[in-house]
Amino acid sequence: MVVPQGASFNRAVALFHEAEVFPSALPFRLLGRVSGMDRSLKPGAYRIPPDARPLDVFRMIEKGQILTVTLTVPEGYSMDQIAEVVAGTQLSSAAEFMALARDAELLQQAGVQAPTFEGFLFPDTYTFPTIYSARDVILAMASRFHEVIGGPLKGQTQESGLSLLEVVTLASIVEKEAREEYERPVIASVYLNRLRKRMRLEADPTILYGVRPLGEPILRSEIRNRTPYNTYVIRGLPPGPIASPGLASVEAVLNPAETDFLYFVANENGTHNFSETLKEHNRAVRDARKKRR
Repeated sequence: MVVPQGASFNRAVALFHEAEVFPSALPFRLLGRVSGMDRSLKPGAYRIPPDARPLDVFRMIEKGQILTVTLTVPEGYSMDQIAEVVAGTQLSSAAEFMALARDAELLQQAGVQAPTFEGFLFPDTYTFPTIYSARDVILAMASRFHEVIGGPLKGQTQESGLSLLEVVTLASIVEKEAREEYERPVIASVYLNRLRKRMRLEADPTILYGVRPLGEPILRSEIRNRTPYNTYVIRGLPPGPIASPGLASVEAVLNPAETDFLYFVANENGTHNFSETLKEHNRAVRDARKKRR
């Protein structure tokens, strides 16, 4: 039994009456008015046991015992990956989710000043009513972003000299590069140092964005692919985030370590070696390759 979004309490009682759950609508309308439930109705799908008495059903509605689904979005997931997670809950198809995640009107409604919702769908665990649509899910995730990042960190963002979009964009790159928590501020410092020196960021995760799934091995031939996001080709930041960063990566961009590092290379265990000069970096790269061999 489904109580649609926006339905009044009287309409909900009528629906249950039409489904022969309530033998008469009037007593339950009066009961709802007396209890105050007519002002706090929770829309959603209700599973009614075959042997449930009308008063039991009324108590279910009163408690808002609607059917829900749990959706977990890990840090560093891209919009495509989030769309697949949502599709797995059957709240929406991946295609519908992706279309709305690029919708200009929905971006404006959510208060997101970016080309798409990429980076602004906060990674978290959510519990949604089964009647939620892709639009509802996107708005809820964007609202969570504003709650955790957009509002509380507004002052720090302004002090950083970066726009919120730029902070989230850089944080998404840090999110894809960092494995260890303590390295996030150091990785952020490398990219900020390169931006100040007008060097290309040369961030590996940006090479594949919009081309094929992030995290897959990068071919040497792809490094110079001309895409709007490939920071081996473009100067400065990409036009938007490449994934949804967690709070730690955003804070790392706003509170970077104080370093002179301009380079880093990954070790086999996921940590990185950081260097100040290209000569030091080339040596670190050779050492890393030897260890892998």
